[in-house]
Amino acid sequence: MKKISRSTRTLTAAAAAVVLTVSLGACGNGGSGGTNAGDGNLRFSWWGSDPRHVANQEIIDLFEAENEDITIEGEYSDFSGYWDKLATTTAGRDAPDVITMDEKYLQEYAGRGALADLSTLEGIDTSKFDDDALNLGRYEEGLYGLTTGQNAYVVMANEDLFKQAGMELPDDSTWTWDDYYRISDELTEKLGGDIVGTDYGAQDVDLRIWLRQHGENLYNDDEPGTVGYSPENATAWFEHLLEVRDGGGPSAARYTEEMSGSFEAGGFATNRAAMGWYWSNQLAALRTASGSDVTMLRVPSESGSAADNGMYYKASMYWSISSQSDDQEAAAEFVNYLANNPEAAKKMLVDRGVPANPDMAEAIAPELDENDQAVVDFLDEIRPDMAEPPLPSPVGAGGVQDMVKRYVSEVLFDKLTPEQATEKMTAEIEGMISAG
Repeated sequence: MKKISRSTRTLTAAAAAVVLTVSLGACGNGGSGGTNAGDGNLRFSWWGSDPRHVANQEIIDLFEAENEDITIEGEYSDFSGYWDKLATTTAGRDAPDVITMDEKYLQEYAGRGALADLSTLEGIDTSKFDDDALNLGRYEEGLYGLTTGQNAYVVMANEDLFKQAGMELPDDSTWTWDDYYRISDELTEKLGGDIVGTDYGAQDVDLRIWLRQHGENLYNDDEPGTVGYSPENATAWFEHLLEVRDGGGPSAARYTEEMSGSFEAGGFATNRAAMGWYWSNQLAALRTASGSDVTMLRVPSESGSAADNGMYYKASMYWSISSQSDDQEAAAEFVNYLANNPEAAKKMLVDRGVPANPDMAEAIAPELDENDQAVVDFLDEIRPDMAEPPLPSPVGAGGVQDMVKRYVSEVLFDKLTPEQATEKMTAEIEGMISAG
């Protein structure tokens, strides 16, 4: 088995964004570089937990056994370090050939010409993907990402800690934010010590869901370069986080510590929080890390109706190909293998979401363990209440995730009021996406 190299070079998110913006302008918009054939030596990058690293290496080994003229080197890191390194390598025209891409960055990289238009490359069969799945990876007229599957952002609940506290799980089809605060407070009080009732849901996706519950969006699709929310609702979200801090949530110091740590070292993963906010495809990793019985819950809403909770199906990740690759022909073969080969699908299972290719979803069905089947069943259960997904984040929005975390920290440490944070955050977001 080949040794997988780890990323060790990182930039701050802000510096990486600057490097990316300055350097990619010369790439041209959406350049595909043709279907050039090179020496068959590819690099494949991804982020994630240890089980994903093992599964990806097994997929690489299977592919290489069937394609002796192609070799693949895997490169991986945690989520934040991944994007820092990708920006750096892309700026240095040394990007990986096959890139695992995220919704937050798809239009950023496609719009600056860093990704190949997959629709121009031979060897990638998209016939099994419906239009909705393909549209998630489009930018302007091109296809720059092929979705790996779908997932949803959920509240994870540690059933063992609920039992330890002598409490029942909430009815997630009817619970409100007030219920969430009350349950978090009660869990913290009963569990005591270092255990809190809930982790923060304090990322841009949390803000996005909050805004959707109030009929608004993070970005304004009708007026590019502007946000899609009112100051009142963004301010209310920061006030909500203070409610969590002052009740059943962790301290501001613990929040910043855990945000800078690894997935496996987080409060929920180490049984120090009874509830946490994660993507549905992370269920198995959380159960493994915590050793506890973990279940998924719908997001609370203001009204108590699941139809109003703002949840949506998201493209878990995308397969993309660098426009800088000197062997896009081989890269296309590998992407096609990832998207359409049953043996590859059986290694991934639902780690990258429930496969968007229905043939692959059918192929993995007999292979699903209890964790994976739970994800499939939950996504099917919530389907009637799921709202239309937002469009991919606009060009320039790649740094919004880290920026939102920064303002959350400022509010939690009482360095900014919710109103001040909203004003500054809004100006910064609009500066990012208008420049894009």
